[in-house]
Amino acid sequence: MRTWTILLLAVLALLLGACGTPEEGTNGEKSEGGNEGEMAATLVKSDLGYRYTLKNGTNEAVTFNFTSSQRFDFALYNEADEQVFLHSSVSAYAQVLGEETAPAGGELVYELEVPPLELEPGTYKIEAWFTPQQGPAYPAENEYVVE
Repeated sequence: MRTWTILLLAVLALLLGACGTPEEGTNGEKSEGGNEGEMAATLVKSDLGYRYTLKNGTNEAVTFNFTSSQRFDFALYNEADEQVFLHSSVSAYAQVLGEETAPAGGELVYELEVPPLELEPGTYKIEAWFTPQQGPAYPAENEYVVE
């Protein structure tokens, strides 16, 4: 019985030691940041809509694992900061394992297009984020104007 208790405690210690904190992913990268040596995200207007870019400011390639074909998500928020649209709520993704690697000093780039929506005229916040296996990371935002 004592052997099983010791074995169980050893397994629990291994499992807890392998878990990352909320501030760090499985590769040790920080969830937010724009400083050199870190991962940083931007969201800018493009010809197709918006471009979400994840820049690897580190000296090593960083690999992200995914549990579906989804790589990013985005949402729109009104002036009261209430979510009025969530892209993943109207999208379907293949349930396949995958990975993306951001090379050292390189970037991962994703184009996103806001579908036609029935929104009141005004200025909204659009926020996009990366969706790796460890959870949402690297948010970036911009303005979305409805005329």
